[in-house]
Amino acid sequence: MSMSQKAPVRVRFASVAVALLGLSAGAWADVVTTAGGESLQGTVTFREGNALEITSESGEKVRIALADLASLDLKGAAQQWIIGGAGALTTNGSFLARSVLKMDGKVVTFAEQEESLLLTRQNTAALFFQPLRSRDAEALRFDREGVFLRDGDFMEGSVVGLAERRVAVESLLLGRKSFSVQTEAMAVVLRAPVAGELEGWTLLLADGSRLRCREFLLGEGGVILNHSPYRDYHIGRDRLVGIRRESAQPLMEMFRARWLSLDPGQPLAAAALGEKATTADLTGSLAAIGKERVKREAAMNEAKAEWIRSQQIASRLKAVAAREAGNVNRMQAQVKDKARRVEQDQRMVQQAVEDIERKMGIVEQAKTKVGETKEKLAAIPREDAAQWRSWEQQVRNAERQKQNAERIVNQARATQRRHETRVKSSQRLVDMAQERVAKAKEKKKKDDVAHRAAEEALVAAKASYDLTSADLREVAEELRRLEFLIQQKKSADQE
Repeated sequence: MSMSQKAPVRVRFASVAVALLGLSAGAWADVVTTAGGESLQGTVTFREGNALEITSESGEKVRIALADLASLDLKGAAQQWIIGGAGALTTNGSFLARSVLKMDGKVVTFAEQEESLLLTRQNTAALFFQPLRSRDAEALRFDREGVFLRDGDFMEGSVVGLAERRVAVESLLLGRKSFSVQTEAMAVVLRAPVAGELEGWTLLLADGSRLRCREFLLGEGGVILNHSPYRDYHIGRDRLVGIRRESAQPLMEMFRARWLSLDPGQPLAAAALGEKATTADLTGSLAAIGKERVKREAAMNEAKAEWIRSQQIASRLKAVAAREAGNVNRMQAQVKDKARRVEQDQRMVQQAVEDIERKMGIVEQAKTKVGETKEKLAAIPREDAAQWRSWEQQVRNAERQKQNAERIVNQARATQRRHETRVKSSQRLVDMAQERVAKAKEKKKKDDVAHRAAEEALVAAKASYDLTSADLREVAEELRRLEFLIQQKKSADQE
């Protein structure tokens, strides 16, 4: 069978699911397989030491030493174990199905970091940020360092690090680039994992992790790992799916097992049927995958409609935010203009105060002159009528000067009061304008938040559309391959 014939195709075909999974009435019991090939069913109990204890339905207990154990499948794990999406692949072949938060030159930090788990960069082969699809397998290689992008491109270069949901890569040709791990980067490759023939144990976890180790310890209610990157790392029975004594399985094979699963526990595809598949089997798979194509096309159309709607919302909110920003800038300019007027009026008040002080000095001088003139008039004898009349006239002139000076002071005070009233009025306008600016800023803040949320929703909608489009292209390609398989099968049957 050619490579195109072996391409995985995800379909629904319930009768094949049971055959592929090998499920039976005892599938809900723990199953122990010994190194000699003996299979025991019952309930497995983890004890401290180097042996497992399995209790059959009749109550008979059997102890199995780890040295005699080939595999263990725990009940509750009837669905096929499939590798998780996001996670880290270590150089010893382990896959830790947990989101990576940060990576620097020394260590890899997970979103939920535990002291008993310390993964160094040196022991890391690759980081996966999103679930891979079958079309990604052709481009993903471990013979070069770099970042694998959602559009299928691979940018070769030195991986600088991961921080704030962006991975940075230094390329000789393109320089330093950074990519979002949510919308752009699918994975980064640091180095190749171990060779496939490395012997040891594989622990399969319910979250999709696959932990490779040379040896492990049994503890009360679970197992304990102590070799790097683990330090007294406890794994409870409820987290375990199975234990295998085997060599390291190539990562791509595990991903292929994932691609063969349309739903958990249903590894259904024409490729899984192999050479024994009949034309009827393939035709049934073709009908099922045709239905899947219709579903994915509907999902893509729905995602496209949501993307268009998100674009419209984001554009509208962007315009609203821009308009509100313009309002804030305009109002702030008005506040500055009104504040300048207040400053001008305050300077006029200060000038009026200084003018009043100067004119009050003139009034005091006039009062002094009036007093001096009266004293001289009193010193003149009454008999000297001419001189008396002359000094009387000087007294009257001095009093008029004093009255004029006082009148000028009163006018200056009236001017000061007008300027003070204008300052208060202008300040009220400034205060009102500042209140409007504060309200406009608050509205702008809300509009900015709504705009950012709309932009994030737009990014998510675009990512959803890209994903559903890629899924549709994938299933269309698999449909084409399946049609080719059927045609080839019919040709072979006719011969």
